[in-house]
Amino acid sequence: MLRRHVTGATKPSASEILDRLEVWGQKLGLEATGSLLDVLGRPQRRVPTVLVAGTNGKGSTSAALASILSAAGFRCGLYTSPHLEHIEERLRIDGVAIPETELGHRLRQVLDAAGETPPTYFESLTAAAWLHFAHHRVDAAVFEVGLGGRLDATNVSDPLLSVITQVARDHAPQLGWTLTSIAGEKAGVMRPGRTCLTWPGRPEVERELRRCAAVCGAHLVDASAGAVFERRPEAGCLSLTTPTAQYGFRAPLAGGHQLTNLALAVRAAEEFCTVAGRNLDPEAARHGLEAVHWPGRLEWVDVEAHGVSRRVLFDAAHNPAGAAALRHYLEETGLRFDLLYGSLAEKHPEQCLPRLAEKADRIVLTDFDHPRAAAPETLVPLLPAGRAAVNGDAAEALERCLADPSSPAHALVVTGSLYLVGEVRRALRRRHKVPTAARDLVTGFQR
Repeated sequence: MLRRHVTGATKPSASEILDRLEVWGQKLGLEATGSLLDVLGRPQRRVPTVLVAGTNGKGSTSAALASILSAAGFRCGLYTSPHLEHIEERLRIDGVAIPETELGHRLRQVLDAAGETPPTYFESLTAAAWLHFAHHRVDAAVFEVGLGGRLDATNVSDPLLSVITQVARDHAPQLGWTLTSIAGEKAGVMRPGRTCLTWPGRPEVERELRRCAAVCGAHLVDASAGAVFERRPEAGCLSLTTPTAQYGFRAPLAGGHQLTNLALAVRAAEEFCTVAGRNLDPEAARHGLEAVHWPGRLEWVDVEAHGVSRRVLFDAAHNPAGAAALRHYLEETGLRFDLLYGSLAEKHPEQCLPRLAEKADRIVLTDFDHPRAAAPETLVPLLPAGRAAVNGDAAEALERCLADPSSPAHALVVTGSLYLVGEVRRALRRRHKVPTAARDLVTGFQR
């Protein structure tokens, strides 16, 4: 019985527990998580929660929202997935990751409560997050939905507020093959009589979200209504005007598409403050926004390698919409770059790789440690003959790109999968001492 192996005198670590739970795979549905939390004393009922669903941008939006709420005086938890380098990154309070020993303790509580039927990896972490946040008496917790919304383990909570970011095609076998069906699954985070913030997208997505809101009685709010961004070059900052206030700040995240995520975070923070009986202080919002770090997403790292200064851009452009956003950013900045690419097989590399490789000077395809990673040899036919080299070891491929660039002045773009980005990020730190480990990086405002 698994329970006997994860409790008792040996006290296995969080990593050991989760490694054993991975064999149970992925499971959609709320019943198991709800029953488990009942045994644990329903900690989710003691945590004022915001649920953030969407296809792309939900992690950035969640991180920005949590940072703003911390700066506004709320003790704020943040739960995200997947992690970039270390499991502890997924659970944070005021930007600081949970210690590994404490996460192990929470997971052992979860497994002890589960009895004969072990929960999945994600169900265990989600339950552990509510235990952690309830124990530390957070005033707010931002939960990034893992997959979909309606049947995701995070959806057993009763959120005060819901947010839906960009909806695009992804996880089709689980969520459906059309944008309408995917939007319907995301809409499962709505609650009767409560606000759900969205940003305008494809017409079929908007129609489905409106339909779902009408059916369940949610108050669907277009966060773009009355929201105006203005660049202030002389001050080196942005101005965001909403229907209730004006905010000035230096954009913490690169890429024009992040402005939507930041605006959604600000509007969500305004709404949460309203529910709490206060107004969002523009100065607190500025502090919160400017403190956001979200590693692995348009993250620039400067490195001295092989006697040459190089710039490395990490971005988890893991699906066609993400690849399009990355390409737009590269075109917008006019960068010359080399490309290090690896992808999960099901993430449509045939749609992602060609559009990213078109402007690259040199391309190296690589593998990474994930059972569903696409073999780099299978990606070669997606490009013109002779266009790409193959190196199946990600760390070796990184050093090859750094030691033999097409030009020392060109950036190196590492992308295709968050798992590849995490692996290469670790390899860069082992060899060249940068960047800071994602677990140790305070991702938002620290009170």
